[in-house]
Amino acid sequence: MTRPAPPLTTILEQARALDAGARLDYVRRACGSDETLLSRVLSALDEREHASGFWDEMAEDNARPTHVRPGSLEGQQLGRYRILSKLGSGGMGDVYLAERADDEYQQRVAIKLVRSGVFSPQVQGRLRMERQILASLQHPNIARLLDGGRAPDGAPYLVMEYIDGEPIDVYCNRRRASLAERLRLVRTVCAAVQYAHQNLIVHRDLKPNNILITADGTPKLLDFGIAKLLDTRFTAQTLAVTHFEYRVMTPAHASPEQVRGDAVTTASDIYVLGVLLFELLCGQRPYQLEGANLIELERLICEQQAPTPSQLLTQTLADAPELAADIAACRGVAPQRLIRELQGDLDNIVSMAMRKDPQRRYRSAEQLGADIDRTLAGLPVSATPDHWAYRARKFVARHRWGVGAAASVATMLIAFAVVTYLQAQRIAAERDAAHVERTRAEQVSSFLVELFELADPSRTRGAQVTARELLDIGARRVNVGLAQQPETRAMLLGTIGRVYGGLGLYPDSVRLLEEALALKRRVHGEQHAEVARAAGELAQALCAQGQLDACERELRTALQIQLELSAEDDIQRAPLIALEGDLAHLRGMHTEAADRYEQALSLYQRHGRARSPEAASVLSELASVLFAQDKTRAATLYRTALDINRDTLGGDHPHIAMDLHNLAVVLQAQGDLQAAEPLYAQSAELLQRLFGDAHPHTLDAMANYGRFLHQRGDLAHAERVLNTVVENDRRARGPDHPFIGHDLVTRGLLRLDMKRDVEAQADFTAALSIYARALPADHPYVASALIGLGRAQLEQGRLADVEATLARAAPHADRGFSASSP
Repeated sequence: MTRPAPPLTTILEQARALDAGARLDYVRRACGSDETLLSRVLSALDEREHASGFWDEMAEDNARPTHVRPGSLEGQQLGRYRILSKLGSGGMGDVYLAERADDEYQQRVAIKLVRSGVFSPQVQGRLRMERQILASLQHPNIARLLDGGRAPDGAPYLVMEYIDGEPIDVYCNRRRASLAERLRLVRTVCAAVQYAHQNLIVHRDLKPNNILITADGTPKLLDFGIAKLLDTRFTAQTLAVTHFEYRVMTPAHASPEQVRGDAVTTASDIYVLGVLLFELLCGQRPYQLEGANLIELERLICEQQAPTPSQLLTQTLADAPELAADIAACRGVAPQRLIRELQGDLDNIVSMAMRKDPQRRYRSAEQLGADIDRTLAGLPVSATPDHWAYRARKFVARHRWGVGAAASVATMLIAFAVVTYLQAQRIAAERDAAHVERTRAEQVSSFLVELFELADPSRTRGAQVTARELLDIGARRVNVGLAQQPETRAMLLGTIGRVYGGLGLYPDSVRLLEEALALKRRVHGEQHAEVARAAGELAQALCAQGQLDACERELRTALQIQLELSAEDDIQRAPLIALEGDLAHLRGMHTEAADRYEQALSLYQRHGRARSPEAASVLSELASVLFAQDKTRAATLYRTALDINRDTLGGDHPHIAMDLHNLAVVLQAQGDLQAAEPLYAQSAELLQRLFGDAHPHTLDAMANYGRFLHQRGDLAHAERVLNTVVENDRRARGPDHPFIGHDLVTRGLLRLDMKRDVEAQADFTAALSIYARALPADHPYVASALIGLGRAQLEQGRLADVEATLARAAPHADRGFSASSP
């Protein structure tokens, strides 16, 4: 029967009473087969004895019986390498600077040479494992394994990439690196650690001395010597190596599970990265471990909550202001400003990485790096302060009896509190609704005040702030400043998205309306009126951008929600039914479009809204559908819409400009060019004044004006107008919008009449290419472009091509769609 090992504290006391030569034998005998205890004892002795070179003495003493190597190896050759100088020593061996000696090429390397005889059975496996670990890692920020072999006395050695650099903390302090520069370095380190983790390797000793920064600022991770492979193929060998490793961790940079001797996973490296970040940010370590024995060390690291970087620096400023000033100076700021910069996101990131429970840290080094990226970009981070409830549960587990005694007293207090609480609930419920509305109003008011202050000349220094710039700034501030108020954020994003759409900035409009819809779904769930409204607004923006399939998906969602929440004849359905008409109209489905517009008008009439601006807009859309078949009725509808809008909106509203323009197009189609010309002039002046030259509404109007000039015979002027329209419309709507194809067909028809058939053919071909990507094959726009292409080919005498082109157009030409419709 094996005798149990004595307590850890007894072993430590006895070992410290012995000289270096006798300690190792005593510790091995005392620990027996308990390899975990052996690791913890040797780690504690190492922390206490490190300054006196205890491990070097013990290694040398253990090595004496076999193969004593001469004192200096400088000038000697190992394999293809000549040793130049000694770089350092450790318990297992020495590291040398060497160079290639075979004259194949010049290269400096670092050679790790194990002292002959030191822990020989285990070290042989240990070095083989380290060689396997390093050989599997090929990353620009990890020192590479180049070669390996055995010295003449049989001692194994590794040849590694030589890194001429400084430890990351020394590098940052010497250069007085800012917090942003330090964060970028740690971000790169996170990427290298993530790569190692993806290769099933945990480093376990990510202290500053193992992260060197080269002269060009590149971080390099060194010493995967105590790394642990996670691959189950190596589990048995890894465990044996770990238990016989005499310096399994650096306590100041060790995770709680390493200190306790628990299983070490990738979460341990996340913790140590947090410690590294802590030290780089505030110039101090989270725990003061000097002079602590193993029991105290375990209590500090495993149980005591570490201060945040800003808290520790605040305390340092109070206790040692000169030290705080030095720390801040190394980061290029004053102490108070450094504390402010650390508070909030940086404190939260470090605290989350260093949580005691591995399951509650960042899930990966990449996730930690992503939060660093978000901090550098001024975006919200995923890290949040550790919750009091979790810490309370851990406290109860540690002090079960004391908490139990206190619980009986607390029960009586709770009973009294419950009665009071129930009485307060009724009052609170009545107060909450008013409070929510007041809070939202205050948030919106504060946001608008800050936004409009941007136009203050004292801040702009005389520069003009455009509406577009205010919207861009507002969109960014909503996402950052209102990150914790999703409902208010959704409301403002929706408003800004609609304004973007009004300015013709459809990609920006779609982006913000998508964010608003996602937030409303998160706040209200799927079946809610706010979600239906947001989906409808997004569908309208997608339709305006020409994304018809995406528009239909969102529109179906909005209609389905509204149908489940309200009656079929609810007035709120009218705008969505009209949008169904717009979608059908764009797809060339004129009968279906007219039917949807008639349904929407019927709803407005039933609810007494027949002369509202919304109804006037639907009248205009219905007129545009009827334009090809019944121009007289189309003119009547346009005049009705114009009368309604003049009565309700005044004389200078955008709808008035569009109504004037549409009426001009109908009069032109009826042959009354004299009556159409002044309406074109009035609408063009009003549109340019309201929207500017590059807005889609202005461009559509100018395209129709170009057709008017064409019909009037002013061909050169018409071409100048249409050239500008095509160029600006591509920028406004993107290259694949069907209206760009429509503009190209219009210009192609003009060029045919200008006897420039080759250029006309190019316009028709480009239009067909757009239609192939954006519209169904039987759309009337396609037929119009094919007919124009056939005419261009006929002008060039290419009769066979003409026959093929018109054969493609014939099945769709009877749909009665005119290319000159508004």
